[in-house]
Amino acid sequence: MKRFIHFLVGALILAIIVGQGALLIHLSFNQAEWMEYIDRLREQRGWGSLIGFVWIALVAVYLITGIRRRSPDGEEYLAYRQNGATVSILMRAVNEFIAKIGDEFAAIVSMKPTIRPRGRSIDVDLDIRVQAGTQIPELCQLLQERVRDSVRENLGLADIKKVRVHVKDIVGDAPPPDELREDM
Repeated sequence: MKRFIHFLVGALILAIIVGQGALLIHLSFNQAEWMEYIDRLREQRGWGSLIGFVWIALVAVYLITGIRRRSPDGEEYLAYRQNGATVSILMRAVNEFIAKIGDEFAAIVSMKPTIRPRGRSIDVDLDIRVQAGTQIPELCQLLQERVRDSVRENLGLADIKKVRVHVKDIVGDAPPPDELREDM
């Protein structure tokens, strides 16, 4: 509900800004209409004040509904419903869980996951450093599948929209070609 209100108020603010902009552009091309508009504003200051307060209230509601809540301890939680109950998992715990999956791949030197909640689903970004000589496309595909399966099976997060792998660095010397297959 909070997201819907945020969206609705944002759309209303945008419509008001576009409407006011279009009105000002229209009036700027006709001197007589411009002067009439300015005179009306001078005569009806009470309405101007009321409209100003409404604008400030709309912006305040928009900002308040856009604030993401944190727990009392300052940590962010990933919350979802499963079998009629709410499950909340600390985002840091999810990131640490996914980071350990990188240890299963000998070709990965380090992995830093980032979780992004997307409504009722999540996106996972993986920044990895790999050993030179690694078959990167194969490794990325296996890693994506492994992360998706582990998160689904162990954490109960079934709706994973994207698992993106970003190779940030290739380190070391490439091993001889016959050793490549054994390390993955």
